[in-house]
Amino acid sequence: MDDESDRVVMVSHCILNQSTRARWGGGGARRDTGILRDVLEMLMDEGVGVIQMDCPEFSLFGNPRRPRTKEGYDTPEFREICSQIAGRTCDRIVAFQKTGPTGVEVVAVLGVEGSPSCGVERTPRILDDEGVDASEPGLLMETLMDEMRRMGIETPIMGMSLREGEGEERLRALKALIIP
Repeated sequence: MDDESDRVVMVSHCILNQSTRARWGGGGARRDTGILRDVLEMLMDEGVGVIQMDCPEFSLFGNPRRPRTKEGYDTPEFREICSQIAGRTCDRIVAFQKTGPTGVEVVAVLGVEGSPSCGVERTPRILDDEGVDASEPGLLMETLMDEMRRMGIETPIMGMSLREGEGEERLRALKALIIP
């Protein structure tokens, strides 16, 4: 694709809207916006559009809701919502690729590490009666990866981290993907 082509990223809902995140300790939504602001500013500076995916947790349970692990959300109803969102996301990626003479490049799908739905490499799970982060995707990202594989879509999926020290590393990786 040439420099004139359009580029977009698909993002987990809470990257743009922190108010959909689960409520912690009875208070408001956890607002870890520093790195997310950096991500959005970098995308805007590079002229990359942002497409927000739906949030399966908010779609099924609304807010306020208490945080849950991957197992806490793993129900047939929740998996159905994830399947619908993954299907729509893949349909959008394919539609962008077919747009115009050169198409629109979907540069990446961005998840949020530590989310039971949108974690890409790190997801909260219950293991041995303790809540820990497991090295696996959340329910939505797992479903999306399966659907992308089924449809032959090779768009990279990256998890953005809200943890101290990890966010900057992930931001550099995203920047390298966007600015080759």
